[in-house]
Amino acid sequence: MVFLQRLTVGKIILKQYFKLFLFISVTIIIGYYLYENQREVPIEEVFLGKNWAKPILTLPDLKGVGAPTAKNCGNCHTETYEEWKLSTHANALSDVQFQSELAKSSSPKWICLNCHIPVQNQREMITIALRGGNYFKPIEVPNPNFNPEMKEEAITCATCHVRVDEKSNQSYVIGGSGGTSPPHPVQINPEFLKNRCNDCHNETYTLNQSLVCSFQTGTELKNNGSDKSCVSCHLPEVKRSFVKHSLHRPVRVAHRHGFIGGGVPKRFDLYKEQIRLGYKPGLVLSDFKWQNGNIHLRLQNQNANHHVTSGDPERFYRFVIEGIDQFGNVIYKNESKIGQEWEWSPKAKKISDSRIPFGETFKWELPSIPKSNLITKFRFQAIHVRLKGITSDYMVQSANDVPETYRNKVKQIKEIYPHSSIVIESVYDVKSKLRKDTPLEILFKRNAERRGE
Repeated sequence: MVFLQRLTVGKIILKQYFKLFLFISVTIIIGYYLYENQREVPIEEVFLGKNWAKPILTLPDLKGVGAPTAKNCGNCHTETYEEWKLSTHANALSDVQFQSELAKSSSPKWICLNCHIPVQNQREMITIALRGGNYFKPIEVPNPNFNPEMKEEAITCATCHVRVDEKSNQSYVIGGSGGTSPPHPVQINPEFLKNRCNDCHNETYTLNQSLVCSFQTGTELKNNGSDKSCVSCHLPEVKRSFVKHSLHRPVRVAHRHGFIGGGVPKRFDLYKEQIRLGYKPGLVLSDFKWQNGNIHLRLQNQNANHHVTSGDPERFYRFVIEGIDQFGNVIYKNESKIGQEWEWSPKAKKISDSRIPFGETFKWELPSIPKSNLITKFRFQAIHVRLKGITSDYMVQSANDVPETYRNKVKQIKEIYPHSSIVIESVYDVKSKLRKDTPLEILFKRNAERRGE
């Protein structure tokens, strides 16, 4: 009897100990969870080795220049500055498509801005850590060195050309060639400048299952075996003085700074400068003929040392072929497309990729054309599409979510923002078997007039 009583008491004590153990364990787990969820986690710990995870640290004034703004650089480097003002880089913050994307609740804004306004001087708030390591919970403090003028310059000169010397804590300019005597300190490092593009244009990273950054232009360039860099095409060489003529410096090999891309500028008024700044299509229409009742088309990637298209995964090419009768009526039409196909929800994943790598050819053959006996001409167009109409329709509908500065521009996006560009056009005459290619100058003049399409 005494044994049973002791056994019962023992069981009661064990239960009490178990309950106490359970309580302590749950308390520890909850406490640890709350601690981890509230802990200030360094950005470097979350995005290990990622340059785009933080802006370029604050740049002090440059000796002989002042604040490292593009405007100040332009006081001497006048031609370079005027070219830059026309570039996609200069419009990277004011880009209405970007502003619409940035306004989405799913957008980790502080990360996106690290590429679009990459210098800490440009940030009103500085992200110093992430609450619980969550990139949607940035811990921010006011920036005492915020420069609003520099913010509006977006991807400014300093993004590539200005850094701080760790020993002296003084700003210096990174140059690609020597032999000059500017008022500011210079360090010559052409390899740094060549590789700088990859920090934003060669990154694939998955934030969560529906937020994926996918830019592989640098890798595409490296894998084609060419010795060319981004600079070779996007900053073409030009012989001129590095600075304004009144300074009487010698003419040298310099680079244009229009940063020409795929031929779809950020504003319609920028079309007129595209060719002067160095644009030419990556694709070449190498063959276009009507033979034995079939259309034969060949497009080769001769000029882009990366894939066509590259960069933004939502860019693509539309290829359009039209049959025209003797009265100028389009009586036949067919289309094809090259690009990436992505599924964005519920999980982002690439479905297919039909882009054209450097040196490779897209073949398009169309047999058994209806009403072919009435067709006197065939017209081919290659159209580089940056933004689909259905996507900009959605942007218009959600324009009230965009900051007031850009709200009306988003509402007018179809009128003010080029969605696509015709970059190749060729007309084949069935009778003479000759083709006539439309000059690029005429195409870009027409592109500038295609508002609302």
